[in-house]
Amino acid sequence: MTLLDGVRIVRRFWMTIAFCILIAVGLAAAYAAQLPRLYTASAQAYVRVGSGDGSVAEASVSNNVASAKAAAYAPLTTSGLVAERVVEDLGLDLSVATVSGSISYTVDPDSPRIQVFVTSASPQQARDIANAVVAATADVASFVESGSESASGTVQLIPVTNAVAPSAPSSPNVERLLLVGLGAGIVLAYVVVMLRMRLDTRIRRPEDIAAVTELGLMGTIPRSRDLKQRLHSEDLLRGAVGESLRHLRTNLMFADPDHPPRSVAVTSPMPAEGKSTVSALLARALAMRGEPVVLVDGDLRRPMVATLFDVPSGVGLTQVLSGAVPLDEAVADTDTVGLRVLPAGRIPHNPSEVLGSARMRDLLTELAKDHIVIVDAPPALPVTDAMILAQRVDGLLVVTNMGSSRKENLRRVLQLAGNVNARVFGVVLNGIPQGRAAGVYGYETYGYYHTDKGGHRRRRRDKAAPPPARTPEADLDVPLLDEELDDYPDGHEAAHGAASRQPEDGGRDEARPAGEDGRDAPEQPPERLRGPGVLRGRRAERPVTTPADG
Repeated sequence: MTLLDGVRIVRRFWMTIAFCILIAVGLAAAYAAQLPRLYTASAQAYVRVGSGDGSVAEASVSNNVASAKAAAYAPLTTSGLVAERVVEDLGLDLSVATVSGSISYTVDPDSPRIQVFVTSASPQQARDIANAVVAATADVASFVESGSESASGTVQLIPVTNAVAPSAPSSPNVERLLLVGLGAGIVLAYVVVMLRMRLDTRIRRPEDIAAVTELGLMGTIPRSRDLKQRLHSEDLLRGAVGESLRHLRTNLMFADPDHPPRSVAVTSPMPAEGKSTVSALLARALAMRGEPVVLVDGDLRRPMVATLFDVPSGVGLTQVLSGAVPLDEAVADTDTVGLRVLPAGRIPHNPSEVLGSARMRDLLTELAKDHIVIVDAPPALPVTDAMILAQRVDGLLVVTNMGSSRKENLRRVLQLAGNVNARVFGVVLNGIPQGRAAGVYGYETYGYYHTDKGGHRRRRRDKAAPPPARTPEADLDVPLLDEELDDYPDGHEAAHGAASRQPEDGGRDEARPAGEDGRDAPEQPPERLRGPGVLRGRRAERPVTTPADG
């Protein structure tokens, strides 16, 4: 784990870390609050040997003896005899054992001084007991040395520093307890975070995909508010989203360089993971490359393509498969040149049977001859429709959403695809932060920042642009399959009548149509987008305003 990984973990679990630390510090503060306040007073005594009138050598010997005597007298301060005298002298309503337990001492090995400490709930009582202990210890020491309590012996214990009443309690040490609580909170947070990371089955980063499957990560789609507001805006394909789509488009086209896929179904493990939005964006990116693209709404349970592109949803795939409507009347144009959509149409009561029919297979096969077909399939785990469609197309793209998709669900989808011998091109990770979607080089390198007049670099925020002007397009037709024509009572005349109206030169107009301003209109789409054998669709009435996510 690198330092950057640690920072990301802290940013991700900062609420958990803060909660654990607050709990631990709060418990430490509560424990400190319920402890009794104790005060400690100290007094000093000095051991003197001889009268002090001797030579320097005698003084040095006396000092050594005094140090030894101080070490011998110090334990007397906690003796029962000294405690009993203190109780009698002060008239304390305390037991001898209690007084003896409140006394402690320290001795400096190189000095004949004894430091006495007394702890009590009252600062005045602590002071009085400390002074009384020093006096009582001097009497007991004299009795031990000379057999009497007079201070006229050779060795004497003399009080030198009287105790004073402490102004602040010595216990509990609140600061130390809070620091202990802080440390315990950090340890607790670490344990909780490690457990959550170990037990978390959600996909949190691109590396989690590699832990689930050996298939490569086909692409990433950054999280962007523009996806909900400007699905058809050209500016959307100029920033991080556009760069990610171009990566996805390139990876998909080179998934099999010898046989590039002509039909792709886009699904996800569960609903609300972004499969419909990714399908629409991928279809747009392929169409802007110059490829004729048809986006088919294969989700016959919760269709979203008509809503995303704001086209009529009453006529679509189900009517085409049932023979009620010819294919060229069900397909609708979009604002993107070369991109046409086939809505789901009326929702049937048996979606799985409709998608698994031979007519559906033949329809996708015919469309794939002249177009790249993108099928927005239903989620793979709730229903079987996606696996049925997977057998009708060249392969699958599985869309997962960072932070909500689960590894186990992705693993199950790939297992289902393997059970039906469906090819999976790869996984698309949707909704990742834009900074992580930028990859190694970053968008800053390629001009998604600009420099203002003052020389400061600022991020460019593109405003929503109006949809591009529509360009005239030639009428496009596709012949229906022979077996389909037999099932259409009114389809022969309509289909062959439309074909008979085509120019003899294969669909080319003799003169380029004029635009609204009188000038020549932009160039017609490539030859492969026009003429017999290609769809003629209905034009969308208005641009998308608020797409819904599948």
